Amino acid sequence: MTRLVRAFLKAGVLSESALVRTKAGTPQGGVLSPLLANIMLAGIEGRYAKYVSPRLRRDGKPYARPGNELRKFRHYERKAGRLVFLPIRYADDFVVLVNGTEEQARAEKEELAVFLRNEMKLTLSPEKTHITPLTEGFEFLGHRVRLRWDDRWGYWPRIEIPTVRVKDFRHRIKQYTTRGRSRLSFQETIDALNPVLLGWGRFYQHCYGAKQVFTRIDHYVWDRLRRWLRKKYPKTPRLVIRRRYWRRIPGRARYRWVDQRPVAIVADLKVGRHDLLKMRMPDYAYPARESPVHNERCTPGSGTGAAETGGGNPDIGASPPRSLRDRRSKGSAP
Repeated sequence: MTRLVRAFLKAGVLSESALVRTKAGTPQGGVLSPLLANIMLAGIEGRYAKYVSPRLRRDGKPYARPGNELRKFRHYERKAGRLVFLPIRYADDFVVLVNGTEEQARAEKEELAVFLRNEMKLTLSPEKTHITPLTEGFEFLGHRVRLRWDDRWGYWPRIEIPTVRVKDFRHRIKQYTTRGRSRLSFQETIDALNPVLLGWGRFYQHCYGAKQVFTRIDHYVWDRLRRWLRKKYPKTPRLVIRRRYWRRIPGRARYRWVDQRPVAIVADLKVGRHDLLKMRMPDYAYPARESPVHNERCTPGSGTGAAETGGGNPDIGASPPRSLRDRRSKGSAP
């Protein structure tokens, strides 16, 4: 692993068809940057391990649902009037939720900056580090997170699509339907738009109010394609263009722009919230138990004991590889 990381660091950067050797740092957007960020910033979870690390029962075994126990612990700490910190990190982007006043949040920000500077030789960016009330919300990983008041059950969290992201996406759609691209065929324009529309829609399909935003995006796409066709065929009557390209497809009652294949409808994507009952902590978040006879010579899936890495850990709900399960089931069959 160390040799692989060193090779990535010394690989250089390809800029304008020329190889540039680098002596320090990693290229922006490179595949190595998230890995190094996870290695360096793992200490943040260690600083707040009391609130995020899975807890053990009195007999030393992990809980069947460690996430529920952590939520209960944080709830009791808040109820007792003590400060609770909840870090949420993805590569080099992280948010720390603080249950307290703004002064306490600012004090924790200063202490975290000192911790990162002394322990990891890192510096918090003043432009990107903000202290924001949850009622106003903040943007994280392209989503807007905030608390909204409801008369039935009080404050509840809401994940929304940021307005800036919608405007940027509309501008991106506009670039596909400019006058300079009228030399392309209508089907080429549709094929270029479809993956962009569906990719953006699937990224935001779990947000609150996504269906309304998707509907407005579909209307904007309809209008942009209509304008693009007018530029491509300036002498063709509008009714002829509509009869040629605005029609139904088999099995659907809805009209849409169609050439050989139809344009994608973002509002057709299924939207909905994440089902928390079906979510569970991944296997790597549990403390792993290694077998004393398991070493680097063993191949993945070669373990046969319950305590070996390849055999799965039944105490934490981890299952063995599919190939190993098949071999066991075949060997135990009469």
